[in-house]
Amino acid sequence: MRTLSSRLQNILVASATVSILRQLYGNSVRTLILANSPERLGDWRRGLQDCLGIDRSDFGPERGLMLFESSDALAQKADRLVKEEQLPLILIDDAEEQVSLAILQFPLWLAFAPEPQLRKERSTFDWFD
Repeated sequence: MRTLSSRLQNILVASATVSILRQLYGNSVRTLILANSPERLGDWRRGLQDCLGIDRSDFGPERGLMLFESSDALAQKADRLVKEEQLPLILIDDAEEQVSLAILQFPLWLAFAPEPQLRKERSTFDWFD
């Protein structure tokens, strides 16, 4: 999904998705958030807390929501969740430059893509221009 005008709006859409999936699948849904910095992960945590009415104790390796800076670690955790018959929902921040193929094997994920103009400004190399 193309990013909305702010990270907070992305979090609002993600929160609605989490809420709907929790209604459909109950506690088997585990939300994994991928962002490339502690600051962005903090924004996601605070935003999800506000939108979902949860607190900090709902985040953690054995809780409903988990935060990751590395796509490899996220994919490993998602794989373990599937083996435990849990349903991982993967949320990907718009600052992620690339999506790991290991993540795409899971059926539920929502990636926020940056605006094309912003992506070009962020890039130090213009390989395809």
